[in-house]
Amino acid sequence: MATGKSISAATRPGAKRITRATIEQTKLPDGKVQHDIFDTVLPGFGVRIGKRKRVYFVMTRQLKGGVWKQVRVTIGSTAELDLASARQQAQEAIERAKQGKDPSGIRSERQEALMQRSRDTYATVRASFLKLYIGRQNKRPAPGTLNEMERALSSDVFTGWAERPMADITERDIIQSLDQLIERGSTTMANRVLAYLRLIFKWAKARHIIDRNPTLDIDKAGSEVSRDRVLSMDELRAIWKATEATHVGHGDLYQGIVRILMLTGQRREEIGGMRWSEIVEDYALEHDNQGRPTATCTALVLPPERTKNGRKHIVPLSAPALEIIEARRAEQAAMGLNTELVFTSRGASSFSGWSKSKGRLDGRANLAESWRLHDLRRSFVTHAADKLRIAPHVLEAIVNHASGTKGGIAGVYNRAEHLSDRRRTLDAWADYLLRHVGEIGADNVVEMVRV
Repeated sequence: MATGKSISAATRPGAKRITRATIEQTKLPDGKVQHDIFDTVLPGFGVRIGKRKRVYFVMTRQLKGGVWKQVRVTIGSTAELDLASARQQAQEAIERAKQGKDPSGIRSERQEALMQRSRDTYATVRASFLKLYIGRQNKRPAPGTLNEMERALSSDVFTGWAERPMADITERDIIQSLDQLIERGSTTMANRVLAYLRLIFKWAKARHIIDRNPTLDIDKAGSEVSRDRVLSMDELRAIWKATEATHVGHGDLYQGIVRILMLTGQRREEIGGMRWSEIVEDYALEHDNQGRPTATCTALVLPPERTKNGRKHIVPLSAPALEIIEARRAEQAAMGLNTELVFTSRGASSFSGWSKSKGRLDGRANLAESWRLHDLRRSFVTHAADKLRIAPHVLEAIVNHASGTKGGIAGVYNRAEHLSDRRRTLDAWADYLLRHVGEIGADNVVEMVRV
């Protein structure tokens, strides 16, 4: 009875070890339209030399109708495949035949795999990851965390990755991208980006999108120093002066963002992505027994999807903060720009030039020590507590930070909104800040009282 073994190339006249030189140098014999060369390395494997092209093939036996029959399987042209890949595919075809499968299916399977590989680009996988990823305790990350993950995985150091198949991204590619962040002095950011890359590649491997996770052997970029930088009032004055319109030009978006960060202590993405619909006039801070508003103000009302902890957040806006926002409204009207976004130059997307703008600001402010925008948030909390004697629970409410005290009476107290206290604090802080940066005189400063 016949077996599923391939025909031995040794029985073929002219069998030889096929090399690249063999393929290139073998000429079609006179009077023939095609000529086969069989391999001695892999029995059954060969190359057909034709007038116009040269094609790899393999001769093997396939089980058909209970009988083993000899079949020829075309692997692909020599212009499409290198010799090593062709031999590998030929071996796979032989193995398929031994298992009773159609050996010609290897080509269609590989073509489908290549097509799927090309579909699974970094951008496509990133979008799926952000949409489907389930984190600890089988929960989706908070909206703010998802936003942070998206920013990290969309960093400008990944330029050129968007259309690349995820499986083609190598360990070297990742290291070179992280090195760009380190060269900018952003070691902490490099480590954060690496952490998110590990997540997305691990997720992709678990879904059989890639065969190997290239982040496994990449180490963090040195030790990180805990961020506890509090900017002095002199440093805050230098930053404020460096954001004046005379320095940066009319209508500069970054100028307004930085100043509102200084005035409110909010996160940069919350201010940079501010929408006109989030600016609410006559927002009720207090109500009487009948539910009627007794105190109102204009406030920034951030929906849960725009905050890091996924909770709605109310930021009463001081007069200086409102002045900056209204200046943006006037500029957009003058430009004929109809957009939902406050800080945008074209209307389609919010401000994105963080790194370059920060670099220019550093050159003008000329602080002795390095700093980052998040330090403005910490500095607001520290100075408001030390200089204005604001209670911690009010400051935590203003910056939308989870309290360290969760139980008992203190826990209940810390869950209150303290909206009027927020307004008084932000008004007092605006006056205190503007006095120290020289925008208003000492006579105009409101009395600082503990709230």
